[in-house]
Amino acid sequence: MPYRDRARVEGWVNEYNATHDVEALRVGVLDKNFESGPNSAIVIVTLRSASTITFLHPAIRKGAPVWMVTFEERNEPVDLDDAGLRLLAEDMCAVAELRSYLQEKTDALLVQAH
Repeated sequence: MPYRDRARVEGWVNEYNATHDVEALRVGVLDKNFESGPNSAIVIVTLRSASTITFLHPAIRKGAPVWMVTFEERNEPVDLDDAGLRLLAEDMCAVAELRSYLQEKTDALLVQAH
């Protein structure tokens, strides 16, 4: 069952944005490897105080679909003052909430399918 295509995931992200304080996140949805498909959507997140490439993507773990968060490797360190560190902490909380929301939506679809 295709449940994480770009259109569906964009809808979920829009629902999330409409019901949550999303000041901390700039979010976009792309097709993985720029190829559309039933489970191809990835969610790109721009952090406010670190330029680390961050994205959420579907994966299968122990036979079950799970949304994972990936922080790509950096070549340079990130130095943050108190304000920057607090922004990063807020961003991490927001990413965790978005990941949980996407997981809840995925789980609900799987329950409906059975």
